[in-house]
Amino acid sequence: MNLDTAVAQIRNFKDFLSLYNRLSEHCFTKCVDNFYSRKISPAENICVDNCIGKFTKTNQKILGVFIECQQEINARRVAELEASQASIQANSNM
Repeated sequence: MNLDTAVAQIRNFKDFLSLYNRLSEHCFTKCVDNFYSRKISPAENICVDNCIGKFTKTNQKILGVFIECQQEINARRVAELEASQASIQANSNM
């Protein structure tokens, strides 16, 4: 494993942990309002499940749209590069 790969993996892991911490804090703040017991109430448990589920579904939809858009952008770039390359070759043959 080279240094660039290791740095990228560490950055990705830090991003994951940051996202996990923000999500945990958001759902905890939203769902937990009773500190009289150490146990999670059924209502709190349902709220946390819904909070995490909503985030996950939303994240998957956003990622799907991003992937579609990125594929279109990549296809346009390839077409532009091919046109540019063809133009350069046509000019060099003159």
